[in-house]
Amino acid sequence: MTKTKMNYGILLIVKNILTIFGPLLKGLGLNRFIFRYGNKYIAELAFQIEWAREFKKNKHKVQEYWQKYRYLNKIKTVCKIQKNTKILDVGCGISTVLHFIDGEKYGIDPLADVYKKLYKYPKEIHVQKAFGENIPFPDEYFDIVFCSNVIDHVTDPVKTIDEIKRVLKTSGYFVLTVEIFREKVKRNPAHPHCFTKKDIYSLLKSKFKIKFEEESPWIGLKNYTNNCTKFYNKELIIVLQK
Repeated sequence: MTKTKMNYGILLIVKNILTIFGPLLKGLGLNRFIFRYGNKYIAELAFQIEWAREFKKNKHKVQEYWQKYRYLNKIKTVCKIQKNTKILDVGCGISTVLHFIDGEKYGIDPLADVYKKLYKYPKEIHVQKAFGENIPFPDEYFDIVFCSNVIDHVTDPVKTIDEIKRVLKTSGYFVLTVEIFREKVKRNPAHPHCFTKKDIYSLLKSKFKIKFEEESPWIGLKNYTNNCTKFYNKELIIVLQK
């Protein structure tokens, strides 16, 4: 995501309105209208407000999804995750994978300040407001960087990938998950990008070495927690090494 025209005062007002009237808006179908046609940040906020309520009750289902469809146990093995591993989640949202792994854990998100008013992160997860295009950490700081269902949300995917590489230690691991399409389609404000598998390979180019790769049904965390397992696209899960 980008820094452009994001007024936190307005977002907080929107957050309060959506929190109070969320069930009514959902009943009228207006939440879908907001997500499809609203400002990128408001659309994302509308989704996360509803999702925060569900995630609090369904953390076990989210962990199950990560294990079953995103190969979390394999990722832990390949990346050698331990209690002293320094890990960053770019675009962490509320239901960050950091809940389900060990390590010294950090998350960044453009809406982090608002999310902290919606959800109390565990004390061992350090979350701050920041953009993938400008990660506020020194060069070669992290052992692992996750970017989960986020690269299609950001404004500049190339800059975000470059920043991830910058903050990774030499031989560090980059764990990317992204929905992939057979062909280009127009999406919605929260998803300004549409990637094919070829696009992802082009984006990564010669910047990393592939250590693990798998495709999985793209169901989505929210759908899965609501016992829906339909899927139309695939998700690419790829572990890369700097």
